[in-house]
Amino acid sequence: MTPSISTDFLIRIKNGSRASRKTITAPSSKFCVAISELLKKYGYIANYSVSEGPKKVITITLAYDNLIPRIYDLHLFSKPGRRFYEKSHSLPWGKTKESLIVISTSSGVMSQKEAKSKGIGGEIIAEIW
Repeated sequence: MTPSISTDFLIRIKNGSRASRKTITAPSSKFCVAISELLKKYGYIANYSVSEGPKKVITITLAYDNLIPRIYDLHLFSKPGRRFYEKSHSLPWGKTKESLIVISTSSGVMSQKEAKSKGIGGEIIAEIW
């Protein structure tokens, strides 16, 4: 994982959501696609697509409920200078019931609930609500 790409990717999604944009684009990576799949699964984005070519670009279609963005805010836990790792029994809970905590594990990117049920710990990337 390239730390600056994942951080930049999540911040682009947050800023696009706050600016009421329909779509955003960002440089693509396997990690960004995995996060996009997780966000789509939990309803935070409507869809995503990856363009083919020498420089792959991911296009995210943001989700809204009656013009209110599904992604209100996010908190980055791991940053390039400081990583947060937790075992499965000490994974944090979100601020709200609708919060999604993104965890990078040895089995891939998953939510905190999935990681806890599988008994897998990992790097805590961000909390999205």
